[in-house]
Amino acid sequence: MLSALKNFGVTFLVAALIFGVLAYFGAMFVSRTVNDLLDEGDAELTNIINTDGEETAPAESKPATEDPTEDPLPSGKSVNCLFVVDDYRPDLYNDYTPDVETIEAATAEFDNAVPTLGMLSAKFRSIGASAIVLVRIDTNRKQVVYTYFTPEMRVYTPAGYRTLSEIYSIYGVGQLAEYVNAFTGLRIEYTYTIDGFRLDELTEVLGSVTVSLPRDIYDDGTKITMEFETLVEHIGTDGWPWMEHVPNQWLLGAGDRTVTGEDLFTLNSVEVHTEADRDAKQNYTLSLVREYLKLFASLGEEDAVDMLARLTADIHKPEEQTAAEPEPETEPIEEDLPFDPNPSTEPVEQIFNEDGTLAVPEEEEEEETEAQPLWVQPLYEPSTPILKTEFTEADLRALFETLTAVEVYENVNITYPCTFIPATDNTPESFEVRPKDGLNLFAAYRTAGES
Repeated sequence: MLSALKNFGVTFLVAALIFGVLAYFGAMFVSRTVNDLLDEGDAELTNIINTDGEETAPAESKPATEDPTEDPLPSGKSVNCLFVVDDYRPDLYNDYTPDVETIEAATAEFDNAVPTLGMLSAKFRSIGASAIVLVRIDTNRKQVVYTYFTPEMRVYTPAGYRTLSEIYSIYGVGQLAEYVNAFTGLRIEYTYTIDGFRLDELTEVLGSVTVSLPRDIYDDGTKITMEFETLVEHIGTDGWPWMEHVPNQWLLGAGDRTVTGEDLFTLNSVEVHTEADRDAKQNYTLSLVREYLKLFASLGEEDAVDMLARLTADIHKPEEQTAAEPEPETEPIEEDLPFDPNPSTEPVEQIFNEDGTLAVPEEEEEEETEAQPLWVQPLYEPSTPILKTEFTEADLRALFETLTAVEVYENVNITYPCTFIPATDNTPESFEVRPKDGLNLFAAYRTAGES
């Protein structure tokens, strides 16, 4: 029994000694490992603190690939502008609807308003929009968005269905901008209007640009069209109708063309009767607006301010009135004598009738001329600026960097959704607007504070 206890004690002591040595060396290994890790972490923490929060680039980082000499893209506030060209040509027509001032001036010498009653039955020419373009310079998406609104596009108003051209004619460009706002959800900051008869002066001030015309332009004798021929219906001797194909007069050819002032008159006057017509006019109209905006944006800020002053100033003076011709000397009023005080000495040839009686000469009837209404204006060019707008020099300076973006931003053309309605016996062809689809198209461009 004692021998067994002795052997157990010796074995226990030897095992304890061996495990103690192993535990000692294991503890030292773990301690050193932990100390090394803590020292390394402390060194990294000290390094971070000493850098005072500055970021350090990793050793394997590569230099930026951007060219440091390349100019940065323009920045600024996004802006929405509406451009309208109308068909006002007082140099060709004088039967436009008179305004109140014209009527008052024409009837000032009368005691009553009877001379103005003829207006109720008169047919006057209205001033309509012939081109409508919305331009959005979007600095967030780095895009310039161009949208052409067909003037023949029809919308419902409190006065019934009206085209956009008629809305401009009746209510003005301000109300037209409200409708464009409703179609797109974009708030229109600025509007610009150019009268049709000022287009040649626009080319004189800004210069000519080159655009590509997608189709030939013709004149059918009454209007400018893109159709090669006109169909004229005739009734034959047998009573059956037949169609005559009459070629139209060619004016401008498809392809690249450096437009002149007269070309702009022609292109602005083209009538749209089909979807193909709409697409073609949209194509070259947006090209013209884009090229002229780029031309304007290429100027320096001071040159742009001077150019804006030339476009918006009242630099067109009415034609100088010719000096009044001297009144002819008035002859003395002769008294009403019962005889001729200066009888003629030449013999008077007398003509007798067949029955021998003296023939009485018939009085010549005076040729009747159609009376001209008092308020019809003479052909002239009124004294108005080339560009009518509320955009000021201060606006130009504030947005100059944004305006220069049209040279470098991506160009995006958006065709506003509308449905072509063919003509009927009672209504002409038209384009029905689809505002819901249009709002969806412009949803990406509506941002807080800018729409």
